[in-house]
Formats: sequence, C-alpha cells, structure tokens
Amino acid sequence: MYQYVLIAHAWWRWVVLLAGAAALYTAIRGLARNLPWTGNAARYGKLFGRAVDIQFLMGASLYLIFSPMTNVALNVADGLPEGSELRFFGVYHGLIMSAAFVDVHVSAVLIRRAGSDTAKHRRSIILYGQTLFIILCTIPWWRPLFRL
Repeated sequence: MYQYVLIAHAWWRWVVLLAGAAALYTAIRGLARNLPWTGNAARYGKLFGRAVDIQFLMGASLYLIFSPMTNVALNVADGLPEGSELRFFGVYHGLIMSAAFVDVHVSAVLIRRAGSDTAKHRRSIILYGQTLFIILCTIPWWRPLFRL
C-alpha cells in the first residue's frame, strides 16, 4: 500500500502546482483587467485549496501510517544528521507542508473577507503566491519527478 500512496502523492504534486499556478495567473489577470471575483479566479482558488487538501491527506497517511521512514525518524529524532533525507522527511517536510495546508485555508478566508473584487485579486496574488512558494521550497526535487 505504501508504494501506491507514494506514487499517487508524487504525481498529485503536479496537480497542486498547476492549480496554484492557475489560481495565481487568474488573480493577476483579474487584477490587470479589473474582472469580477466571481469568475475563474474564485474557481481556481477553490481548486488549489482542494488539490492541497488531497495532497495533505495522502502525505499525512504516508507519514502517520505507511512510511517506514517515520518510525526510524521518530525513534532517533535527536540523532538525525543535518541535511539527511531522513531528517528532511521525518521533521521538515511534514511540518512545513502542514503549514502550507493551514496557509491555503487561512488565505481563502482572508480573500473571501476582502471588501472589493480588486482587494480579493490582490490578496489572492499575495496569499496564494505565498502558499505556492512554501510548497515549491519544500518539495523534494532530488527525488524522482515521476514515479511509476
């Protein structure tokens, strides 16, 4: 089961990145053209949030249930060498991606509460851009980009 969830998690990253890029692009386009928020920008923002949700659930299942790395990392947490793959996945990756998961949902609330369409587009650019940046910085790019 571990291998199947890992493959799905690796492939789904591309959906998350595309949805985030689409949310950012439509917000920039909406701000530049003074478009109403009810269009594509709102839809792609929701798609980005849902894609992150699914990715987070797969990652949490790997971390909490399936991954053999987690047991090793938790048992020797103090002795993990800096810069090791075990430390990255045992500590940093899950923690920072959890922050990205929270960030995308807080961002959605803050965007919804903005007064005007222009403010919603601006907030979307800043906040979804921030979430996308966090995700891009925490993806293990040294691992296979496409698992089979």
